[in-house]
Amino acid sequence: MKAFLKELKFESTKATYLRDITDNINKAIKKVAVRQGFVFVNTKHTTLGIVINEMAEPNLLEDILHHTLQSIPEDRRSTRVSKGYKHPITDYRHRCQDNPFCNEVDEDYNAAAHIRSLLYSHPSVVVPILAGKLELGKYQQVAVFEFDGRDGKGKNPVRKRTIQIWICPAESIRKID
Repeated sequence: MKAFLKELKFESTKATYLRDITDNINKAIKKVAVRQGFVFVNTKHTTLGIVINEMAEPNLLEDILHHTLQSIPEDRRSTRVSKGYKHPITDYRHRCQDNPFCNEVDEDYNAAAHIRSLLYSHPSVVVPILAGKLELGKYQQVAVFEFDGRDGKGKNPVRKRTIQIWICPAESIRKID
């Protein structure tokens, strides 16, 4: 099977947000001239997810962000919690340095980001390609959902993120009744 790989690399300095990547994916499809097939969009991170939803409405995005932050409390020790933090807080046991495979200095407490990622996003999605572009519904876009962006202050490094776009051509796709 032939496949093409495009990686989107970016620094994620805002704690929680949605970012539409539909145009990036369609440009990659156009560049490799694939007319039909499938795209696998994959995040290489546990606190950055992929979603398919409506991204064009700012009020809807704010509602989604508000809901995720309200429904999963932040760890009271997290660098996100400061005076005036307007969402619920709690105590979790996890902290970033707990992972024996972690090779960076990171003293934040991000259990909430992991839980939100599990509940509100996917590590990957598959979308068909038809007529040289993503075959999405009228109001659908593909987006990344960040749950653990870092501004680089203190001992918490800026998050360097990678999204993989695997473009897989298909010889022929026939619609059947």
